[in-house]
Amino acid sequence: MKRYINLSFSLLAGILFILIGLTTACEQTNYEPLSNAAPGGGTVSVYKAYSLTGVGSSTVYGRVVFYKYSSSVTLVQMGLYNTASGTSYTSSIYQGALTANSTTALKPLDVVSGTTGAFATNKYYTITDANFFDNLGTYNANVQIMTGGAVVASGNIGVNATPVAQAQ
Repeated sequence: MKRYINLSFSLLAGILFILIGLTTACEQTNYEPLSNAAPGGGTVSVYKAYSLTGVGSSTVYGRVVFYKYSSSVTLVQMGLYNTASGTSYTSSIYQGALTANSTTALKPLDVVSGTTGAFATNKYYTITDANFFDNLGTYNANVQIMTGGAVVASGNIGVNATPVAQAQ
């Protein structure tokens, strides 16, 4: 029996040393993450940004940025400040300059979250009208941000304003 215990102990000790040797002898390779974009991916670098200012006593302000993704896709991004958390804001592109007080919405955009000041559903709203971005400078339009039927921020775009930032 004593011989059996010594043999079992020796076998168990041998297995333990082999396992320790295998786990410590293997070097783990730390691979750096791939930070390059996939084919066709990357950043959108052609854009036009317009200012949005508070209307009346509203302190809401920000920017609307139009990005050229392709000849048939324009991405729109909204960034608002001083919005009320838990409040939703509607946003649309309206016909004419702000001074015309137009109520004709040409293109409804996405809802803006008061918590983030950005579009509530996605980072970008997609406009799939062919050449929208290329023709942006010729549009007689403005962007309005509303809550409860009241305009809280707005800004001219197209022929009615010079972009505050742009890259071609």
